[in-house]
Amino acid sequence: MFTEVEKALEWVMSRHGHSHDPEDMKKFLASVGSPQNTFGTVHTAGTNGKGSFVNYLSDILISQGKKTGMFTSPHLISHLDRIRINGQWIPGETFMGYLNRYYDLINEQDLSMFEIDVLIAFSWFRDEQVDIAVIECGLGGRYDSTNVLDEPELSVITTVGFDHMERLGDTLGKIAWQKAGIIHDDSRVLAGNIPDEAMAVIEQEAENHHTKLYRPLDYLPGENNSIIISGEVYEMSTDALYQRENAVLALTAARLLDIDISSPEVKNAIKTSMWKGRFETVGEHPRVILDGAHNTHGIAALTESLQTVQRPLVCVFAALRDKRGVMMAEMLARSCDRLLVTEFDMYRADHAQTYLVDGAELVTDWKEAVAKAREYAGKDGTAVITGSLYFISVVREYLMTESE
Repeated sequence: MFTEVEKALEWVMSRHGHSHDPEDMKKFLASVGSPQNTFGTVHTAGTNGKGSFVNYLSDILISQGKKTGMFTSPHLISHLDRIRINGQWIPGETFMGYLNRYYDLINEQDLSMFEIDVLIAFSWFRDEQVDIAVIECGLGGRYDSTNVLDEPELSVITTVGFDHMERLGDTLGKIAWQKAGIIHDDSRVLAGNIPDEAMAVIEQEAENHHTKLYRPLDYLPGENNSIIISGEVYEMSTDALYQRENAVLALTAARLLDIDISSPEVKNAIKTSMWKGRFETVGEHPRVILDGAHNTHGIAALTESLQTVQRPLVCVFAALRDKRGVMMAEMLARSCDRLLVTEFDMYRADHAQTYLVDGAELVTDWKEAVAKAREYAGKDGTAVITGSLYFISVVREYLMTESE
């Protein structure tokens, strides 16, 4: 049993074991009253855009007076930020209380960190009587620990691209099949901007389950990265071009949930919504941008937005071992004036030497790499720190502490 929050979180985060099948997870949840069936849910899978979509939709739901749960991963600031109600993290004491309550179950069933998070999130949402929770899959969808929701209000597949291929498959079709595992019988699924090969699989899965398939609302790009839907202008707080599609997808989901998306409250929710670590400016002179582009699909989206920033543009990149590090580094090298490859301390992190591509500079100490990037960018340029979300989390904490 735990008496200190930090010790409790350390213990949870040390549990890297392989997750159980969703049917097993349902049994574990049934032993504590099946909390996942006590509130409405929107279940979200996808290669990229999941966190941003969940954040936009949660903010829209909150603007409508809905008590809204939100479950995402990985965390950016604290492990506690994975689990939120109306934008507020689960309190450390509350997390520890659930951990102590379920300690025997966790040990008996050898639950992994992610499974513990799911168990605690659903239990807290039930006990706090949320109206609806927006749930992000951890990995894939079909065999993910969150795939225990029998009757979601809506299932959403944001994007399909190449990532986690050792677990999900080596073609877009195979990966799409994994994502489409969150489609349920006689329900509704919303699919975002998805390649034809993957879309064909999703369409077939929807047909197999007698599920109504929806696509995003049509939109036009407006000034200052705003979006226009049916003549209504939605301003956004970010320069990231890729967030347009995530916002449109969230607005489409909101309409499917019978929300009047033309209302001032919804427009304000989109305007003020901010997902930290995604094209987030954390410094000026030079401008310093953090972006968790952790796969090739994400890097492609990032480089499109980088066309608008002030030069010189210097990028710092670090990746995990199971990513296409070389390909990602090459994409960045073509887009920026200087690329620094670095590494960080985490059990899944790769060595920078692995993705040291032509024209890049190797700086193994990431703090030194960040300092060099600022120096190379000069006061009028831009330094972008990107790659693994875990890396972004570490750098963000360092930069925020530095600026206090």
